[in-house]
Amino acid sequence: MSALRPAIVIFLFLTLITGGVYPLVTTALGQWLFPTQANGSLIFENHELR
Repeated sequence: MSALRPAIVIFLFLTLITGGVYPLVTTALGQWLFPTQANGSLIFENHELR
């Protein structure tokens, strides 16, 4: 039972890192280093935006 609290704390910490911090950091770096490529491109078909 004494290992339950550290397991829950580690689980919440890793969830925060892998689910929140890492995606935000990689998105920010992608936008900063490659601003035009990171936003993708528009697709036009017969001169209309699709």
